[in-house]
Amino acid sequence: HDAPFQPFKQHELFSLAAMLAREPQQVPPTSTVIASERARRPLIEVTLEPGVPVAPAWPFSELAAAELPDGIVQNPDDPRERLAAIVTSPRSMRFAQVIVNRLWRRYLGAGLVEPVDDWPVDWPAADASHAELLEYLARELAMHDYDLKHVARLILNSHTYQRAVPAAAQTAGDSSHRLFASPMRRRLSAEQLVDSLFLVAGKELRCEELTMDPEGRRPVTEMQNLGTPRRAWEFTSLSNERDRPALSLPVAQSIVDVLAAYGWRESRQNPLTVREEAATPLQPMVLANGTAGSRITRLSDDSALTELALEDLPVQQLVEAVFLQILSRGPTEDERQTFVELLSDGYDDRRVAGATAAPTRPARLASAVSWSNHLSPEATRIKLDLERIAREGDPPTTRLQADWRERMEDMVWALVNSPEFVFVP
Repeated sequence: HDAPFQPFKQHELFSLAAMLAREPQQVPPTSTVIASERARRPLIEVTLEPGVPVAPAWPFSELAAAELPDGIVQNPDDPRERLAAIVTSPRSMRFAQVIVNRLWRRYLGAGLVEPVDDWPVDWPAADASHAELLEYLARELAMHDYDLKHVARLILNSHTYQRAVPAAAQTAGDSSHRLFASPMRRRLSAEQLVDSLFLVAGKELRCEELTMDPEGRRPVTEMQNLGTPRRAWEFTSLSNERDRPALSLPVAQSIVDVLAAYGWRESRQNPLTVREEAATPLQPMVLANGTAGSRITRLSDDSALTELALEDLPVQQLVEAVFLQILSRGPTEDERQTFVELLSDGYDDRRVAGATAAPTRPARLASAVSWSNHLSPEATRIKLDLERIAREGDPPTTRLQADWRERMEDMVWALVNSPEFVFVP
């Protein structure tokens, strides 16, 4: 359908789709709006009839010319190659400006143009809060073969990024009042938070394969297998029939719970960059009491914090090492005194002589439960057992005395749940 809040029509959108597909696209019957005489007038409108073929064509000549100099593309008859060349052509800097504006927002907390996802076609870049800076960064991106690391290096090495000023001195208002005295204080994104949690603990996600066909029986045209996530951005919605116990993914769900609480989107109604930024009571609750959070604080044999606790260090140095691992800074004098007092009792006898590390649980979370057998009572029992194991979390190490280990876990819990861990800068 036509874009309801922008001047883009169906034929323009289908023209781009045709360029990407390298062939004409036929308007499907679903791309229409049926309205009866007595019904409410729909918000969206259509300008093409179902079944009409739309040829590949560049529809936005006001942003970039469709004609390209000779030799720019290897195959001039390839619509997708032409689309890539038109979009990245230095003769039109809109693409480069949009990209660097997104990078600036990512590192500084607000864009030179806001909102970053919605630039009107006729909007002049000169109206940006810092138009010369936007033009400079866009030119740098284009001149360095669209290398995002080059622009990131420029931003991260700037005084603006490296300064720290009180939040009251920062303004994220309209473009005419945006100061950028320093990066704005903001919460980690959901993916950043989850990855940071597992990074400080030195643990892998170790969740299930994101599939309902682990046996690989069904053809790829009917069943997707998204593999085993190793980073937070690789997760997807688990809402499809996951209310059936035999089809649940308990460890993946515990991580998705954290992601969703901190603004990660399971649906596609808005762009991925549109997030709910408001603080909610659920956020500290899921981090402090959730299954994923307990895995991070648990000193298990696969935890980097366990290895720190086993090193032959004075207790003061252990406290400093844990602060560096979790908060990337040393403790203040008050913090050092608090945690040294917490860990001093029994510190010299914390290690258990002769105890060895237990092997990491192998694919304890994998199972052969799929669509082919999920109605079996045995399949349900298997998954309920796996859910119980997931809720119990990682088994604690036996190489540390239990009483001292639990006090060390209290310290880790306190640091991970501090606002300093969740917010940047």
